[in-house]
Amino acid sequence: MKRSLSFATLLVVIAAGTAIADDFPALRNTEPDPGSAMTASQSAASFRVPPGFRVNVFASEPEVQNPIAMAWDARGRIWIAENYTYAERTQRFDLGLRDRVIILEDTDGDGRSDQRKVFTDNVQMLTSVELGQGGVWLLCPPQLLFIPDRNGDDVPDAAAEVVLDGFTVPAENYHNFANGLRWGPDGWLYGRCGASSPGRLGTPGTADPERIPMNGGLWRYHPTQKRVEALTHGTTNPWGHDWNEFGEAFFVNTVNGHLWHAVAGSHFVRPHTIDPNPRTYALIDQHADHWHWDHSKDWSDSRKVTGEHDRRGGGHAHSGAMIYLGDQWPEADRGKLFTLNFHGRRVNVERLDRSGSGYVGRHEPDRLFAADTWFRGIDLGYGPDGGVFVLDWSDTGECHDSTGVHRTSGRIYKITRGEPKRAVVGDLAKSDERSLADLHRHSNEWFVRMARRQLADRSMSGDRLDQAREALRTMLVDDPDPVRKLRALWSLYAMGVADEELLRKLLGHEHEAIRAWAIRLLTDRMPLDTVTSQRIGPAVAVPEGGLVEFVRMAKEDRSGLVRLVLASTLQRLPIAQRAELAAP
Repeated sequence: MKRSLSFATLLVVIAAGTAIADDFPALRNTEPDPGSAMTASQSAASFRVPPGFRVNVFASEPEVQNPIAMAWDARGRIWIAENYTYAERTQRFDLGLRDRVIILEDTDGDGRSDQRKVFTDNVQMLTSVELGQGGVWLLCPPQLLFIPDRNGDDVPDAAAEVVLDGFTVPAENYHNFANGLRWGPDGWLYGRCGASSPGRLGTPGTADPERIPMNGGLWRYHPTQKRVEALTHGTTNPWGHDWNEFGEAFFVNTVNGHLWHAVAGSHFVRPHTIDPNPRTYALIDQHADHWHWDHSKDWSDSRKVTGEHDRRGGGHAHSGAMIYLGDQWPEADRGKLFTLNFHGRRVNVERLDRSGSGYVGRHEPDRLFAADTWFRGIDLGYGPDGGVFVLDWSDTGECHDSTGVHRTSGRIYKITRGEPKRAVVGDLAKSDERSLADLHRHSNEWFVRMARRQLADRSMSGDRLDQAREALRTMLVDDPDPVRKLRALWSLYAMGVADEELLRKLLGHEHEAIRAWAIRLLTDRMPLDTVTSQRIGPAVAVPEGGLVEFVRMAKEDRSGLVRLVLASTLQRLPIAQRAELAAP
């Protein structure tokens, strides 16, 4: 007995038709000492948070168990990937079990889930879930899967399609595998992978010489171009990433540093493996000016979370990353990166300061300290009302400390400042195109990203969306706020209507982030070559006159960020053209 289930909750579960399917394998707990766990309500009450903040239980076992990842849909519902196949270190994964995707909804706005559905319970080694393009994307190493649900009735239309394969789960390391599906502002689907789980990625049937080597860091896949690329290489175990308001990506990591600016083409330091390109001159170190543990000692020592380790932030392991761009927490939190410190049972806070050619992460006071020794925070993100949701794996070990696996536990906490106002979402899938364009002015980035996803999906389905195009082009040209300009630009590009003429004009824009993104989008179709000296895939020509303009910018542009993006772009150019840009 680890958790008690109220009779009322049991009735809700049964009435909603969400009991475990008859053929769903019985769950086995191998954790030897479950008696020390708090109930979900006790755990929520025991969190130490800043004055004015509150923690409540959004969902707990048996409604949710072993939550490993989350995503949001157009109705403001949260989708949870539940992983039951994760097993003891000697077994790695128990393939006699299956994993599950559930949908949780708070219909009355009281901050707690009261409706639950099972979308699928027939996948294994599930690490991530994302929605879009008329279905559900699941990362189940060695494969990226897509389950169609074109009519949005929460029932799969057909069996899962294998979109990519070639990810690995090596025998000697089973917690660095591929994870982290998230839509980027540019319309690509992004993911992460640990350096100890190298892969060779491609669509099914791709010959090995044509596959993309993946050796840690971030990768991305374009759903219409059917193209995958490795964005970065290195680090140890990235398990969280997000974008700031200017579209710069950041991810968190374990052991050899915790914060990285994810610049395309980067080769980052790695503690235990060899970089795939033997000609790298030097590997890039982390972009934080501090550590969250006493790194003068062995990294494994920080799991003790005492003394200097505790003072610096709680330990080496980080899971989940959120750059807060909601509108419910204090304005001072906007733009800061929050990550769960796994062993320290807290949230670390990073202030992302623009510096030189990139950013520096500076340590802000830690937040959300958990007293529950079972708390294993694994992901976090803000929802439609601006409140932050935290997934708790809820167990006693993991990350080198496994004493067994407790599969019948799991919680989702919601952290708000005071009592949040209920957000009216409706169903954005049914919103008209002009309303979706207007949402690009919303103070909560959640609505902006959901609106972009809807517009991109409709455009890819053949809708012209003339009103949305006109409204977004007007915003891009006339709105004085560079953030809203960027929002409009990204959505136009994700819709496939940001043409070369438009992007070329933006190369001379007064704001550095807009110039930087114009370079990125102009060269987006050119394959990134991060590993070898050979072009991977078919060559794509530089836009006419583009190289001349890039060379001029390299010589004259005073922005370090623009020059950083130009340096990143070198790996997209044909080899014969690289020196001309590299020199300036």
